[in-house]
Amino acid sequence: MAIANVLLVAGSANFSTRDVWDGYRHALVAAGLHVIPYPTFSFLKVLSPDAVCNDIIGTALDIENRIDCVIFVDGLHFRGRRTRVPLSIRRAGIPTVLIATDDPYEPIPVAESLYTWRFTNEIRSAGNGVAYLPTATLPLPVVPTIENPEWDISFLGSVFKDRMPMLKEIAEWCEEQQKRFLIAGKFLDGTDAFKDFVYTDLRSRTIETIEKWEIYSQSRVTLNLFRETDQPADSPSPRVFEVTAFGQAALLTGPRRSEVSRLFGESVYHFDDAATAIRSLQAALTDEADRRSRVAEAREITLAAHLYDHRAGDLLSELREAGQESSPDNVAEDRIAWIIGCGRTGSTWLAEMLGDLPKIRRWHEPYFGRFFKHLNDRPQELDRQSSFFARRHQNVWLDGLREMFSRMVRDRYPQFGRHSLVVKEVNTPELYGWLQTLFPTGKLILLVRDPFDVLDSYLDLQKPGSWNTQFGDQSAPLSEANVRRTAEHIRSTTSIALAAYEEFPLEQRLQVSYEDLLDDPVPYLLECSELVGIDTSPDAAAAVADRHAFAKYRQTGELKFRRQGKAGGWRDSANFNDDVRRIAHEVLGPLRGRLGYRDA
Repeated sequence: MAIANVLLVAGSANFSTRDVWDGYRHALVAAGLHVIPYPTFSFLKVLSPDAVCNDIIGTALDIENRIDCVIFVDGLHFRGRRTRVPLSIRRAGIPTVLIATDDPYEPIPVAESLYTWRFTNEIRSAGNGVAYLPTATLPLPVVPTIENPEWDISFLGSVFKDRMPMLKEIAEWCEEQQKRFLIAGKFLDGTDAFKDFVYTDLRSRTIETIEKWEIYSQSRVTLNLFRETDQPADSPSPRVFEVTAFGQAALLTGPRRSEVSRLFGESVYHFDDAATAIRSLQAALTDEADRRSRVAEAREITLAAHLYDHRAGDLLSELREAGQESSPDNVAEDRIAWIIGCGRTGSTWLAEMLGDLPKIRRWHEPYFGRFFKHLNDRPQELDRQSSFFARRHQNVWLDGLREMFSRMVRDRYPQFGRHSLVVKEVNTPELYGWLQTLFPTGKLILLVRDPFDVLDSYLDLQKPGSWNTQFGDQSAPLSEANVRRTAEHIRSTTSIALAAYEEFPLEQRLQVSYEDLLDDPVPYLLECSELVGIDTSPDAAAAVADRHAFAKYRQTGELKFRRQGKAGGWRDSANFNDDVRRIAHEVLGPLRGRLGYRDA
């Protein structure tokens, strides 16, 4: 993809994410691009949110601007109704790019359908079509080293409630040791907690850029304090790169993150809690030569690889490569696998695991098969001359459905081609017989499970109070009529899936059983990956299987969507009374034998 003109859209926040936006603004210009900066945070001061949305869309689509792509830094502002901004631009044919700066704390719903390409500052949020692009810093002014800085330690940033205990302990230590401590930034709960500390100075306000450089140059050590949240992060914050690039104060950072350790090693001071922070602080203030040596080493690391010039280069390389890989000529239906079978066989579990593997995405129950329900109910329509689905015009309407499906895939999964796709479609068996005709080079995954366990699960979901509100008869789930109707549904759906599977070429199909997945999902995740052209490592598959182990799900048990996570549960199930067993053997016995479940 050729990129010459970029619309660079900032978020609504006028602090940390603004620095990221500003960094890319300078770096992309330095890389030779024409950048139209759009500071959303500034325009919101004079325009309504709707007017800002309209203005961004208009700027992107204005032919005089010749925009090649629109890069959104942050993206949090464009949620809810404001998702129309990236979506309108992308649907107009202009690629949209997201650089998410608040991962993993603030997720952006349906981001995959809004942005052609996505990047994240957080390594734990990378994968599945999201590339890792850490924060960085701009080249900073070079100032002479001050021999006797005003503060021994400084902290710049918002003083959130979770940061207060650490800051107070350091303030108490500074009081005991008579060390000067500066806390500068917004105090969300006021400054009363520090009013009795003589050696702690406070600046309760937003710290502007020049003042920030002054504080760094007047500090021996600067504290970077990562926030503690339910969603742990592992990557450096902009502060890490900023302090190290400035080359004046030593950086004391924590709680410890492995990615920070990987990048900087011992050139910065690390801590895990208040006690180790104070020990590191004491070491830094005791050994001046070691402190200065670390400062110099950390600065060299940052200037060599962690400026926004480096990040902009990585960004442009990724976009150009991605543009080539996702071009229509390089995308084929053989990268799509359909998971078929019957409901309550573990299809959601399998699809979730596959969708978590690198370079595989999942589409959960699109109900594409409903287009064939009319034909399924009235097969004679194929031979009725005036029917839309007349056999003599079959190539036309099949081509139309195929094209519509392909366009929908591209709209929902803009990076399709860089990744493969699994489509879980177990609730529209009317589609199964048409899959080979519709997608001759497509792939098929048939998931089977002991039909008696499937029946037990279906009966459970029809009980009053279950998660299900649509299927079956909740007033009498174990009545003979309802049990028979449910068993016949399982037999019919599974038989249709088996027939479709047998029509598919051997190299384009794979049969997996729920019981085998329970024993060890890894070999089957690897086989499914290979089926859609993805080379997945055993370690990656094992990690995904571990994340999706049944024991790690919280909402499980009777009447829940995820019930037992085991095979053969029907044997001691309260649902399987004598009448149910009789009907199960009568309706499902032959199918059960055909699938290889012979013990009763």
